[in-house]
Amino acid sequence: MIEIGKASRAAVLAMCGLFFWACNPAAADVRIEGQVQAGGAANSTVTLWAASAGEPRQLAQVKSGSDGRFLLLSQETPGTDVSLYLVAKGGQAKSNGDNLAIALLTVLGNTPPAKVVINEMTTVASAWTNAQFLDGTALKGYALGLRVAAGNVPNFVDLETGGYGVMIQDGFNSTQTPTMANFATLSSVLAGCTTRVRADACDSLFAAATGRDGNTPTDTLKAALSIARDPGGSSRSASLRCWTHSIQCPRASICAQRRSCLI
Repeated sequence: MIEIGKASRAAVLAMCGLFFWACNPAAADVRIEGQVQAGGAANSTVTLWAASAGEPRQLAQVKSGSDGRFLLLSQETPGTDVSLYLVAKGGQAKSNGDNLAIALLTVLGNTPPAKVVINEMTTVASAWTNAQFLDGTALKGYALGLRVAAGNVPNFVDLETGGYGVMIQDGFNSTQTPTMANFATLSSVLAGCTTRVRADACDSLFAAATGRDGNTPTDTLKAALSIARDPGGSSRSASLRCWTHSIQCPRASICAQRRSCLI
């Protein structure tokens, strides 16, 4: 009788386990809570991608809420050679209606924080550190390169707050060189378009970001990438060239010829 009781209890526990599994699916392997902060972009399409040597894989996609907040869930477990990243496209910033020119990026790396921000500063930080691996919104490359690039993003920006990262706030980058100021200036230039501070803000940005190949960007991410890859483009103003040079080369000892660049 004792053995039968044990067997019965085991059967009951097994059935409870089955019912629990059926009613409570496995927790998401990736859960990212965040906010699109481009003027509080509402109804922005936020996509979670997994980058590797091949074509990036879409893991999840949602629309941001009225305050730009979103929650992304994915049942896929990223491999150790994968770099996760977020792209936010479109949306309504402030009261200016839909803005299709909004395209923002946050590269998270293999182990993202539970809460993240997507804004103009994360876009500049992610675009400059990952420029060689980006083709529009597609990020791909060899594992070590992606890992190193993603690891440099937090030096520029805090992924959880969207504010300044640790390294860019040190004495050299914040007060002894214009790196921090220039980083903020480039982010503000993008923000002028995302929030449409004036009717022609995006057109002005895209014109200034047109490269020597004659290709004119059509959204803020493409504009950032164009400037990052070709800071001396034919249509760049002298000040814009200086801003981008200082971000690419924050150590004056390495590029002393750029010390004359002033904001």
